[in-house]
Amino acid sequence: MRVTELALSQAASPSLARAGIHEVDQLAGYTTGELIRRPEFSSGVELHELICELHRHGLTPFSRSGGHVQGERELTMFRLRAVEGLTLEQIGERLGIKRERVRQLLHLHFGLDGRPPAARKRPATKHRPSTISERRRLYLLARLAVKRYYRRALTVEAVAKALASSPRQLQRAYSQFGNVTFQDDLAGRRMEAAAELLSLPSIPVCDVAQRVGYSQASHFARAFRRRYGVSPSSYRAALIQAKCSATPGVIAA
Repeated sequence: MRVTELALSQAASPSLARAGIHEVDQLAGYTTGELIRRPEFSSGVELHELICELHRHGLTPFSRSGGHVQGERELTMFRLRAVEGLTLEQIGERLGIKRERVRQLLHLHFGLDGRPPAARKRPATKHRPSTISERRRLYLLARLAVKRYYRRALTVEAVAKALASSPRQLQRAYSQFGNVTFQDDLAGRRMEAAAELLSLPSIPVCDVAQRVGYSQASHFARAFRRRYGVSPSSYRAALIQAKCSATPGVIAA
């Protein structure tokens, strides 16, 4: 599988290219501890995004000793260490496990040993993201949250709080580094997922709405029409007709 087949941001994809990594299989030759020391991945954000995308595909190239599958706890652990720069003790306190167990899990699942750059640069007190690099980091983490948690009732306030920031700072990050607002980013991800689900006739349209984060089917239908120009039902009907037309021996009604 080529890394270009992964749904990575415009920040993560160039980092892999600059590192000369073009195939997912190449990642098995590295540990995250090795990659994060390279300038392309030193912020930890791009590497965290890559790991989450690999996780979505059920791929664990960084796992030591036989392909251990990471859960939400392990992914959170990696983010806290590689991106946020927390100490092993701080991570253990947050997750309710011992320091030594944190160290073992980071090594087992990601090959992450030692102190990543984020831990060495972490200030004694946390400041608002005011520099370009910090705001870019906030933007990338917010986009990753949208990609992973779009099914939930996300708001700019909730995401900003989860990232230890403020709604104003998050909106500024989107304005500076994105082509869309947070709300547009969230709606776009939901609509992409909805289009995929509508290709499965066994799933009712109302269930599709709930699966992509809409509590009311009418709100989902309006958002879908704004995106694709047709209703969800019409979109599905067109998909079915196209499939029948492309299948030899099948005559569309």
